[in-house]
Amino acid sequence: MFRESSKVEDSNKLLNSAISVRLVIFLALVIIYNIVVSFLEFTFKEIILSNILFVSIILSSRMANFRELLATPFKVQLKMHYPMSLTILDSLLFLILVAIMPIVKGGIFYFVLSYVFSTLPGFIIQFVFLEKKFDFKPKLIFYRAAWLIKESYPLAGFVLLAIVYQQFDVVLLTSYKDEYSAGIYSVATRLTMPLNIIPGVVVTTVFPYLVKNQHDRIKTDAISSLVFKVLFLISFAIAILFSFRSETIVTLLFGQKFRSASLPSAMIFWSLVFMFFNYFTLDLLTAHSRQIINLIYSLLLVLSNTLMNVLLIPEYSYAGVGFAKVIAGFVGFAFLFWALNKSGFNLLFIKTKFFLWTIIVSSVVYLLSMLPLIIYLLLSVIIIFFSLKLFRYFENEEWDLIFRLINREKWSSYFRK
Repeated sequence: MFRESSKVEDSNKLLNSAISVRLVIFLALVIIYNIVVSFLEFTFKEIILSNILFVSIILSSRMANFRELLATPFKVQLKMHYPMSLTILDSLLFLILVAIMPIVKGGIFYFVLSYVFSTLPGFIIQFVFLEKKFDFKPKLIFYRAAWLIKESYPLAGFVLLAIVYQQFDVVLLTSYKDEYSAGIYSVATRLTMPLNIIPGVVVTTVFPYLVKNQHDRIKTDAISSLVFKVLFLISFAIAILFSFRSETIVTLLFGQKFRSASLPSAMIFWSLVFMFFNYFTLDLLTAHSRQIINLIYSLLLVLSNTLMNVLLIPEYSYAGVGFAKVIAGFVGFAFLFWALNKSGFNLLFIKTKFFLWTIIVSSVVYLLSMLPLIIYLLLSVIIIFFSLKLFRYFENEEWDLIFRLINREKWSSYFRK
């Protein structure tokens, strides 16, 4: 839907159709669920609560469903501050309702109703924004519905398999080892999980541009090269800064008893170097109507991750899960690298100076890691920042584009060479 909305000026008809299709699927799932639970040992209270929670699929921005679909026009026009402000409103209302829970002596029903219906004002206001900004009026239509389903099913499979990839390793770790090992690994994932928002923010910014210029391979390759460089810079810098002082950072954040989480944390950080590349590559291929590759990629990711976990967990426990993440990420990276070349994309950013920069920065940061933590982090960030100019990590045109995006065009003159 994001791709098609980026192609045409008036995409309201298609958006209404996508909402209608999702609504039908939602209703079908609710009906099937209620039929199934009627044969299970669910209490009446549990059935009522679960049905109330189903409503959050429509209302809540916490669910990547209807509210995400309604945010599509804002993404296309780079006006995500509107839906994001409503997400903050949702959280604020929920926080207020939870805060007064002891005063009103609310129980489980109060909590569930608060969780679900604290999102109702934001849901309504989002429709108001859509009408004011894009003249959008909701209608129940099924315009090109079959085509939408055909185009979307690979992405649906990808999302389901991505959830398996993120969660199944904890199940295997608990099964092969114990809950203590799973707890140590959970600390590691808690450190890295917030970083997953980074590629999403970057991709949302450039995706409409990629779609509109999909037939101009020179422009597509140029913007893709810049995005790959930015994502690698962020993921590599975070991974290397953390790795050399992982024990100190984990102990500082979580205490001495979770010190063992340092190794799996470092491994997951390094897996993000591959996963950031993979994330953008999948969206780049989707922009060119090759979303079937998403499904194949997710299958490879789940299979390789599961296989490596089965092989490594018995011997290496939670550290093995971290290594499995890196290996699976690399397998996905290798496949997508091949897919990009097969599809005719030019990977402009892969040059000798790129690898030279990586080696020298790694060496310098390693030497700095012997200093106290705060000094190490500050000096490392400064050196990484200035090394970008010294090694010409970004080309002059890329500096211009970066500072244009943040409305600081004058700054680019300091980095041009």
